[in-house]
Amino acid sequence: MENLLPPLIILLCVVVIVVLMLRRGARRSKSSGDAALAGGLEAAAAASSRLSEHQHRVIYSFIAQGLTVQAIAAYRQATGARLIEARNAVLLMDRYPQSFNSPPAETTRPAPGPQTRPPGAPDEDATGEPSKGPAERTEPETTSSTPAVSQRREEASPSSAQQPKVPATLGERSTTRYPYRYRAIVSNGRQTLEVASNLLNDEIYGEIKALAQIGDAEDAAQMLWRHSDISIEEARAFVELL
Repeated sequence: MENLLPPLIILLCVVVIVVLMLRRGARRSKSSGDAALAGGLEAAAAASSRLSEHQHRVIYSFIAQGLTVQAIAAYRQATGARLIEARNAVLLMDRYPQSFNSPPAETTRPAPGPQTRPPGAPDEDATGEPSKGPAERTEPETTSSTPAVSQRREEASPSSAQQPKVPATLGERSTTRYPYRYRAIVSNGRQTLEVASNLLNDEIYGEIKALAQIGDAEDAAQMLWRHSDISIEEARAFVELL
């Protein structure tokens, strides 16, 4: 029995050292994550800007499903970032959701000029009168450009006559507006929805997610409706993906 005592003491010392090292590493990792989150919205936007539209969608799909490790691996593969850098980027994108902003198509379209006139067309500019050909060709492009944005603005307008009626049980929308516009993004891999509102913050969105996760989807949808400018149907569709 006396011969077993020294090995047991050595084993106990090794276990204590390993536990202390693990706790120290955990504290260091937590402090590193907190320092990364201190970058705020600007750091999250910078991390998101390094991704293509497909990469952005894949990473937010992992984040929405709670697969943080897979999201970090996908970010590293997409950007070549180091492990700590990729982890901090995913933490920022999770805390401050970012939508993918692609450049508008019309910025790359060459402006119509006199050289685009087909051969044989009458030169009306030579008489001093304005040519009607280019104006007639550009008019459909002006009326049809960015239909999705125009539709979103009309739906977001409180005074719109086409705004759907809201059941009386929903109460009134929140009047507390924050100085920043909070973005919440949810995805199931096939569909991605986004809500942007200055009526939302981390605490409110956390309560909405908690309600959805315990199965109280209707209360979650109503809470999201009260703290955003979307319709109750859009809120329910968003909660279904949480």
